[in-house]
Amino acid sequence: MLKRRENERQFLTQLLDGSKVEQYTLPVQIKAELRKYQQDGVNWLAFLAKYHLHGILCDGEITTAFRSPSTNRRPDMGLGKTLQSICILSSKQHERLQRHEATESPDSVHLPSLIICPPTLTGHWYYEILKYAENLRPVLYTGNARERSRLISKLKSHDVVITSYEVVRNDISNLQDINWLYCILDEGHVIKNAKTKLTKAVKCIRAEHRLILSGTPIQNNVLELWSLFDFLMPGFLGTESSFNERFGKPILSNRDGKAKNGEAG
Repeated sequence: MLKRRENERQFLTQLLDGSKVEQYTLPVQIKAELRKYQQDGVNWLAFLAKYHLHGILCDGEITTAFRSPSTNRRPDMGLGKTLQSICILSSKQHERLQRHEATESPDSVHLPSLIICPPTLTGHWYYEILKYAENLRPVLYTGNARERSRLISKLKSHDVVITSYEVVRNDISNLQDINWLYCILDEGHVIKNAKTKLTKAVKCIRAEHRLILSGTPIQNNVLELWSLFDFLMPGFLGTESSFNERFGKPILSNRDGKAKNGEAG
C-alpha cells in the first residue's frame, strides 16, 4: 500500500509540474543531438506512454489536459515535433521487442504504428524516419486505390505506416481492423470539426498510444479542443454539448462582451 501511494504521489507530481518529469534515456541510437527542450519533450512523451495517457505536442508546449513543461527555445525555432515523435516511436518499438524476446507475452507482440498527415508531408516523414532511426522500418501507404490494395496485407510487417488523411477517410474499413502501437496525427487540428466524415474515420483507429501534433490546436473556438480530445481520450471532457455549455458558451460570450466594450470605447 505504501509503495502504491508513493507511485501515485510521483505520478501526480509529474503530471501537475512538467519540470518534475523523470529523465528518459533513449534505449536506441537516434542520429541527432537533441536540444534540451527536445529532450524535455521526449521525457514528457515517455511519461504519457508509461501511464497510458495521450496528448498534444504543440509548437509552444507539450500538453495533456493539465499542465505542460516549459520549453526554453528561441522564437524562431520550431519545436522539432517530428524528431521527438520519431524518438518515442523508435524507443517504444525497441522496448516492446525486448520485452517480447524476454517473455513472449501476448501483450508484447509486434504492432505497427500509424502516422496520418497531409499528403504533402508523407514523404517528409518517411525520409526523416530513415534518416534518424535505424531500427524502424517505415512504409508509405499512399498512391491510388489499386496500389494501396496491394500494400494493405503487408502493413503489419512494418514498424511505421505513413499515410494521408484522405487515404484514412477512404480506407478506414481496412485500417480500423489493425491494432496499432501509436497513432500520430500530424497537423491534427484537421479533425477540429467532430461532425465531418474525415474526423469520424480517424476516431475509428485503434491504438495503444495516441498523439496529436499541431501548431494551432485551437483555431477558432474551444469546441475544437473537445474534438481533439475526443480522439485522444474519448469521454474525458464529457459530451460535446455539456462541454459547450460549461466552457464554449461562457468563453464565447466573454469574448463577445470584450469586443463590444472595445467597440463602444
